[in-house]
Amino acid sequence: MRRILLTIAMMLSFSALYAQQRVVYTINDAWNFAREGESATVVDIPHTWNAQDADDDQPGYYRGTASYSRKIYIPESMQGRCVDIYFEGANQELSLFVNGNLVGEHKGGYTRFNFDLTPYVQFGRDNDFQIILTNRHNPDIPPLSADFTFYGGIYRDVYLRFVNPVHITTDDYASGGIYVSTPAVSASSALVEVRTLLDNSSASRQSVTLETEIRNAEGETVARASAPLKLAAGEKRKENIQSFSITDPHLWDTEDPYLYTVHTRILDRKSAALLDQFSQPLGLRWFSFDPEQGFFLNGRHCKLIGTARHQDYFRAGNALGDQFHLRDIELLKEMGGNFLRVSHYPQDPTVLETCDRLGILASVEIPVVNAVTESQTFLDNSLEMAVEMVRQDYNHPSVIIWGYMNEILLRQPYEGGEELDRYYQFTEKVARALEDKIREEDPSRYTMMAYHNAPSRYEKAHLTEIPMILGWNLYQGWYEPDINEFERLLDRAHEQYKGKVLMVTEYGPGVDPRVHSSRPERFDFSQEYGLVYHRHYLDRILERPFIAGSAIWNLNDFYSESRVDAVPHVNNKGVTGLDREVKDSYLFYKARLSAKPFIAIGNREWKSRGGAETSDAQCVQSVPVFTNAASATMCVNGKSIGETTAEAGVAMFEVPFVDGVNVLEVSALKDGVSVRDLLYVNFDLVPGRMEELTQINVMLGSPRYFDDRRGGLAWIPEQEYRPGSWGYVGGKPYRRPTGFGTMLGSEVDIAGTDQNPVFQTQRVGIEAFKADVPDGEYSVYLYFAELDKDIKRQSLAYNLGAETSEVSVSERIFNVSINDVPVLENFDIARQYGAARAVVKKFVTLVSDGEGITVSFDRVSGEPVLNAVRIYKNH
Repeated sequence: MRRILLTIAMMLSFSALYAQQRVVYTINDAWNFAREGESATVVDIPHTWNAQDADDDQPGYYRGTASYSRKIYIPESMQGRCVDIYFEGANQELSLFVNGNLVGEHKGGYTRFNFDLTPYVQFGRDNDFQIILTNRHNPDIPPLSADFTFYGGIYRDVYLRFVNPVHITTDDYASGGIYVSTPAVSASSALVEVRTLLDNSSASRQSVTLETEIRNAEGETVARASAPLKLAAGEKRKENIQSFSITDPHLWDTEDPYLYTVHTRILDRKSAALLDQFSQPLGLRWFSFDPEQGFFLNGRHCKLIGTARHQDYFRAGNALGDQFHLRDIELLKEMGGNFLRVSHYPQDPTVLETCDRLGILASVEIPVVNAVTESQTFLDNSLEMAVEMVRQDYNHPSVIIWGYMNEILLRQPYEGGEELDRYYQFTEKVARALEDKIREEDPSRYTMMAYHNAPSRYEKAHLTEIPMILGWNLYQGWYEPDINEFERLLDRAHEQYKGKVLMVTEYGPGVDPRVHSSRPERFDFSQEYGLVYHRHYLDRILERPFIAGSAIWNLNDFYSESRVDAVPHVNNKGVTGLDREVKDSYLFYKARLSAKPFIAIGNREWKSRGGAETSDAQCVQSVPVFTNAASATMCVNGKSIGETTAEAGVAMFEVPFVDGVNVLEVSALKDGVSVRDLLYVNFDLVPGRMEELTQINVMLGSPRYFDDRRGGLAWIPEQEYRPGSWGYVGGKPYRRPTGFGTMLGSEVDIAGTDQNPVFQTQRVGIEAFKADVPDGEYSVYLYFAELDKDIKRQSLAYNLGAETSEVSVSERIFNVSINDVPVLENFDIARQYGAARAVVKKFVTLVSDGEGITVSFDRVSGEPVLNAVRIYKNH
C-alpha cells in the first residue's frame, strides 16, 4: 500500500509540474479606448486611431496621446508562475501601468517588446491594466518623416504569457530565447548550432536537462542532443550551445521551401517533468552575393525579383489581423515573386513565417528613413531597434539581408556649408554604428542601405562605402522624364562601385486602376503607362547579371496622408490596390515570372468602360492579354478576332466593343497545357449617329478614360468638335510646369470629391463645347475646379523634380451660356468656392429646331476653363 501511495504522490507531483508548461493567449478584446481629452469607447486590438482621419479632406491626422484600459483576470491556477505581457507592435511610445504601478516603457513603433508582470499582478482576481500610448513626433525616435502614415495605436496582437519559474528566456529583446544558426551547409551535410538562453526565477538552485531535437517535415527526429545544467537561484540568460550534424539535408529553396523544426525542452532532472518547451523553424540553405553575377542560393544562380510591402489596408489603416498579412505573401508567391523587401520597418510575425513556408527570400529593415537627428539618443534608439530586429527575426531561413537606412539624405536639414558637413559626419556615424552592431549580432547575413538618385550626397557622407549591398531606389520615367536613364544609371553604378553588390530596391509608377489612357505618359496614373514602365524596367533588370535583384515599389497601394495625386492620401504604386485588387502590372509580372501555364485578360478592373463609335456601331480599343505562352487567341462575343504573338508576356488585341455586355474569351497553349480566361465587359458606346445619343461623359484637356465605379459612369477623352458630332472648340489642355518640363493636369487634391482625375485636368481658354444632339430635354452638367489660384502647400519631397513649379495666375472670371441663354455670369471659381474644390453645375436645357447644344464661354478676365462635361437626355 505504501508503495502505491508513493507512486500516486510521484504521479501527482509530475502532473503538477507538467501542468506548468507555458500558456500563451491574446488579450485583444474589449479595451476601453480614449484619445486625450475625449470620452472612451470600446475597441478590439488590433486597433489604430487614424484609420479615418488620415484619409479625409482635412490636412493632417491625430498625432498625440491616447489610452487603453481594461480589467484582466489572472487565474489563481497560474500562481507560482512567471507572467509577462507581449506586444507585437504599438506606435510609438508606450507606458504600461498595472494596478497603478508603472511596469515598463517602450519606444519605437514597429518592433516587438514585452514586460514582466509577475511583481505587479494579483492572482485569482481582476487586475487593472492601463496603457498610455502616443504617436507624436519625437525627434529622437525614427522614423522622423516618411512616405507613409504614422498610425497611432496598438495595431498588432497583445498576449499574456505564463511560464514555469525555470523556462526558456522570454525577455531577450522579446525574442524566442533560442538562436538557430547554420555555419556550414552543403548538399551533403549541414552543421546546425542552437544557442538557448535559460532563466531560473525561483529562489533555489535548479538541476535541469536541456533537450534539443531537430525534426524533419515528416516529424521524424534526425538529430538530438541533451545537456545537464545547473541554474543558480535567480540566474538569467544562462547560455548553452548545442551542435548538430545532418547528412544529406533536404535543402530549403524558393521552389522547395522545406522546413525542419528545432524543438527544445527543459526537463526537471529528478522527476523528468517537462518544465518548458519551444520550437523554431529551420531551413537548411546557403547563399552568397557576387558583385558581378548577383545572388546564389544553394550554389544556384537566383535572380531576386519581388516587391516591397507596407502593412496597411483599405479603410483599416495598419490594424490588421494575421489573415491580411498571410494573404499578401500568398499574393506575392502567386505572382511568381521570390523576394520581399519588408519595408520600411519590421512587420507582423506572420509575414516572415509565411515567407519561410512559401519560399520567399526577404530583407528586413529598421525605420531610419529620410533623415537623422543629430543626438546620441537618436543613435541609441536606432541601435536598440537594430538589436530588436535581428534577435526577433534571427531564426527565419527566409531572411538574407538586414537593412537600416532608406533615402537617408532625401531631407537634408541644411543648404550647405559647415552645418551640412557636420550633418553628413553624424549620419555616417549612425550608419557605421548600425552596420557594426548588426554585423556583430549576425555575421551570417548581408547588410543593405537604400539610396535615392543623388549619389554625390551619399558619397560625400561615405555612406556608399559602409553596407555590403547598395540598394538604389530609381524612378526614371516617373519623377524624372527619361525612362532610358534607368539603365544608364545601373551601368554607371556598376562601374563606379566596384566590388559592391547592387540591387534595385524601389521602382514603380503610380497607377489608379480607374484611369486608362489612349496616349499614356508619365504621371498620368493610367494602367497603360504603368505597363509601359514595368515592361521597360523588368527587361533592363533581367538582362544585367550584376543586378542581384529588385523590389517593385510596392506590392500594394498604401496610405500616405501627405500625398494627393490621383487618389488623395494614397501612394498608388502598388501592383495591387489598397483592397488588393490586382492591377495589370500584377498580371504582367505573373505572366513573366510564373512557371505554371497562365493567361489573363487585362483591363479586368475597368468596371464601366466606354468610348466613341469608330465604325459599324463598334468602338475598337486595345486590350492587353497576359500570358507565358508564345501566343494567344481571342474571341469577342463568340467570334474569333485572331491570334496574337505574346511579346515578353503581353499580347495586345484590338477589340471591337459593342454597346452593352461584351464577352471576351482568350486561350493559349503552354507546355501542352491549354489555358483560358473569360471576361465580361459592360461597354457604354457613344454612337456616331447623334440622334441615337442618350448620354456622354467627357473629360476636358485629357486623353484619359476614367471609370466612375460608384456612379457607374464611363468617362471618355475629349475630341475636337466637328459638325454632326460633339467636342470642344478652342483652348488648350492644362499642363502643369515642373522641374522636368510639363505634366498632364494637376496633382492637387480636389476637395469635395473622390474622383480627382475628373477634376485634375481641364481645357484652358475653351470657347465652346458643342454636341449636335436631336431635339429633346437634356441635363447638362458642367464640372469645374480652379487648379492654380492661391494654392500654397509644401512640395512633397518624394516627387523629386516632378512637383509643380510656382504658378502665378491672374484673376479668372467668365460667363457661360447654353444655346445663347446666360446660365453663369461673372463666374469666378476661386472667389466663390476656393481653389482645388470640385464644382458641378447642372442645367436643364430644352433643345428644339435642330439647334443641338452649344455651351459657350465668354471671357471677362483671365481664361475660361472647363474640366468635364456630362450630357444626359431626359426625354
